[in-house]
Amino acid sequence: MSEERMTRKQFAAVILVSLLSPLLRLLPQTAVTLAGRGAWLSALPALVPPLALGAILASFRRYMRPGEGMGGLLLRWLGPVAGRAALAVFAGWFLFYGGFILRSGAERLVSTIYPGSGQNLFVAATIALCLTVALGELGTAARTAVLMRAVLVGTLAAVLVLSVPNMDPEQLLPLGWNDAGPILAGALPLASVGAVAGCFSFLSGYVQPAKNQLWLLGTMILLLGLGGVICASVVCVFGPKLSAALTYPFFIMIRSISLGDLVPRIEAVVITAWVGADLMLCAMLLRCAHEAVRTIFRLPTPDQFPMGSLRGGRWLLWLEAAAVFGCSFFFDLPPWELKLWSDQYIPLASDAVLFGGFVLLWLVTIPRRKRERLCSEKGGSL
Repeated sequence: MSEERMTRKQFAAVILVSLLSPLLRLLPQTAVTLAGRGAWLSALPALVPPLALGAILASFRRYMRPGEGMGGLLLRWLGPVAGRAALAVFAGWFLFYGGFILRSGAERLVSTIYPGSGQNLFVAATIALCLTVALGELGTAARTAVLMRAVLVGTLAAVLVLSVPNMDPEQLLPLGWNDAGPILAGALPLASVGAVAGCFSFLSGYVQPAKNQLWLLGTMILLLGLGGVICASVVCVFGPKLSAALTYPFFIMIRSISLGDLVPRIEAVVITAWVGADLMLCAMLLRCAHEAVRTIFRLPTPDQFPMGSLRGGRWLLWLEAAAVFGCSFFFDLPPWELKLWSDQYIPLASDAVLFGGFVLLWLVTIPRRKRERLCSEKGGSL
């Protein structure tokens, strides 16, 4: 099998498409609930935490060997016991989060498009597709993500443009200094979305080396910019109070577009965008979890073997997919309770694992980084 590594541009496309999943799930309702009419401005302060996390991950990336991702680095730096424990925590979170993505995506489809239908069929179909993507080469998924990025971003842009006649810009005003606190609070869900990019550090071994440390900056600006524009457009259509009260205000905004027979077609494309983003994120979470697990057991990279092969620990991908499917049943909850998990518990847990976990690892590994830097300057080896 080909082991050609992804380019950074392809990797950025994978990350953007994947992060559209939590973005479309959380926005605009969570940001508007916290920031009101100023939610669209929350995208500006929301850029700071992901950039800080990116700087931490960049400091790790400098010490990664060729073909090594975050999993290999942590095992090498933390040792066989602490390293495996850390990898097990990350793998467990990736699988748990993947189960939530499956269930929340199915609930969204059922509640908006197929009311009265069961969710489990959608969950089963989605995990089957995710496993198919995860069993293939990451390079293939990356090339697909480049096309998906153009389609998804273009779709969102078209929807926003078509909604302009229904917008009232005065809904965004007035804003004053008293709104500064709520606007900062509204940045929290946006920052949580950006933090999910930290998961992809486990796939660094499949990507060509970065030419500079700001390779993901444009993607983050585009992602959070889309978030800000979505918040602004929905508030302009429904006002801040109704936008915060509606369950899926962005989808309802699409239905308010007055273009006759074109509306069902737009809805279909937006649904495809929803499903495509969920699918890509869940498939990548499967691969991130596998990177952690295979590093624990010192197994080879799965892309060395054909798609249908179970050699080299590839059979673990099937077990990991089964674990994600099993985790999805933990979230088989009433809509109001699932929404509570979606808006509060999952973002908090994600921030704890990604922001908290990587900051803790950065602090713990300061002595190791100093030793490696010193050794590198002397031209020696550890």
